[in-house]
Amino acid sequence: MDADIAMYLEKVKERRSELGESMAALQGVLDAPAGDDGHWRELARAAAAEVRDDLHEHIEVTEAPGGLYDSLREEAARLAGPLRHLQAEHPDLVRLADELVETLGQPAADRAAGTVLVKELLRRLSHHRQRGGDLIFEAYEVDVGGTG
Repeated sequence: MDADIAMYLEKVKERRSELGESMAALQGVLDAPAGDDGHWRELARAAAAEVRDDLHEHIEVTEAPGGLYDSLREEAARLAGPLRHLQAEHPDLVRLADELVETLGQPAADRAAGTVLVKELLRRLSHHRQRGGDLIFEAYEVDVGGTG
């Protein structure tokens, strides 16, 4: 692996770690004891917005011209199919994150509705991150860490 790829994979690893941390913070809000729904909604909305922002950064890093996905296509053409599948998930993940932030921003939203969306977003992001980490490992034999 050349030095440019190694440096780029470090950037991917950093973004991956940030997304993992924001996902953990959102899970923490989900796991918080029942209390005032309005306060919970505020905390959940802030955590969901952080996840959404980190997701956008992930997409920016992976899909940028000359970025991770371009590099994977060049270095490991055999992974083109799984790579297309990962990339195709991005718009749905963004849409779900946007829907969550919007729902939690509405005063009439209840905790149950927000919880369903939080769980769905975290589940889908976790699977996406696992498959992405597996692809990177298969292509470069580099563990970018933070599965789940």
